[in-house]
Amino acid sequence: MVGWLLPFALLPKTFTSALFENFAQIAFPVFLIFLLVQLNFKPALVQDILPERRTLQIWGALIVVQFILFGWHALAYGDSDQTYGLIHGWFTFVQLIVVIWFAYTIQKIFIRDADSVFKFLASLIISLVVYLVVVIVPQLAVSFRLPFTGWTNFLAGLFERHWDSRAWYDAGSYVATQHRINGFEPEAPFLVMLLGLVFGPILVSIVQEPMKRLKNGRRLQKLVWVLIAVLSLVFLMARSTSGYLMVALLGLFTVLFAPRSTRKWLFFAGAISLAVVISAYFFVPVVHDIFEKWLFAKQGTDNRLGGAIGLLQTFIHHPFFGVGFGNEGNFIEQFLPEWSKHNSEYINFYSKTAYPVLNDFLGWLARFGAIVVISAIWLLGGLIVRAVNVYRQLIQSDKPEQIEYRIVIRAFFVMVPLTLMVAMITQINAFSWPMLLMYFFYWRVIHLAEASL
Repeated sequence: MVGWLLPFALLPKTFTSALFENFAQIAFPVFLIFLLVQLNFKPALVQDILPERRTLQIWGALIVVQFILFGWHALAYGDSDQTYGLIHGWFTFVQLIVVIWFAYTIQKIFIRDADSVFKFLASLIISLVVYLVVVIVPQLAVSFRLPFTGWTNFLAGLFERHWDSRAWYDAGSYVATQHRINGFEPEAPFLVMLLGLVFGPILVSIVQEPMKRLKNGRRLQKLVWVLIAVLSLVFLMARSTSGYLMVALLGLFTVLFAPRSTRKWLFFAGAISLAVVISAYFFVPVVHDIFEKWLFAKQGTDNRLGGAIGLLQTFIHHPFFGVGFGNEGNFIEQFLPEWSKHNSEYINFYSKTAYPVLNDFLGWLARFGAIVVISAIWLLGGLIVRAVNVYRQLIQSDKPEQIEYRIVIRAFFVMVPLTLMVAMITQINAFSWPMLLMYFFYWRVIHLAEASL
């Protein structure tokens, strides 16, 4: 069952808006069935997933604080289209906590040893290959107006997630309407976050690992280099700022984590690629138009920068506990610079509904305050220290299972700064099923690697 976790997590279509999005996706009932079956065969595992008293106390404190914030906001501002509302907002936050605990539970139950780690890694590579071949390649064809619309619309009808009140799907799917690839995500930047943050760190780590002692290791590395090249093309064809950003950051981490013997030629290849792109921008009209429309578009820049300023001001005015999960809309609107409001997307959508969080890191600060965010960073720092200590002991090991652990821990070292850097610029869909599974996969592997030494 561990090999089927990621494939189902990649299907984000929501079937109701009454529940938190993770509960409304096909992954949740499938994972629940997997969990119940596993616990039925191994009932002793129940003791491994019961929350400790300290954990319950922390949850309780967070829930109480959020309820107070929602109550204060309701009294101060009343009902507003810019917020979730008192009961709905508080209930959504409770569901978020349950979702995080459930993802933790799934990975703790199914990632138990080196064999389960291998199966999860294998499923990650296989899932990516299938996703690219079955979903992305036909979408690339449709983006060039080739006749694959029937297939992409069929898959979109089954699995594509849609935003409400958007005309992006009127032709049957996002790609058929917008001629931009999106996988099954609601828009192109979310596909970039999925492929870049979920799959990217593992791929970067695999190509840096000497594979002489692993069966079929060299073949795997060749496949991964092909996948990296394909992903780079996909990021560019997504035609979004996020795509160009992801190509640059993954390229940077590939160079930084490369062995000294290959770092120079990778840096040289990257410099040549950058020079080619810059030259194409100035001398190739098609490339110039793409960059002007999707990278330097004033509308998107105004909304992103204006929203970031609104979130930062919200945090500055409410630094300790934030304003509550889902309450940030009124405050963004209050602190939004006037110059950022003169574009069609703001006028037609953001001014009429809740202003979205377009910068996740500032969104966490505005919603939860410095106390929660700093506590989370402190816990992450402790995990990084553990990972560094384990990695130093694994570095000389030739055992296959410890090579697996080394690959995953190195990927963790890529994932953490990559995720934080991107979150400080844009949305990363941090609580999606694929992201949550990967967070707790890294955590489990660090724990297993410690136990193996």
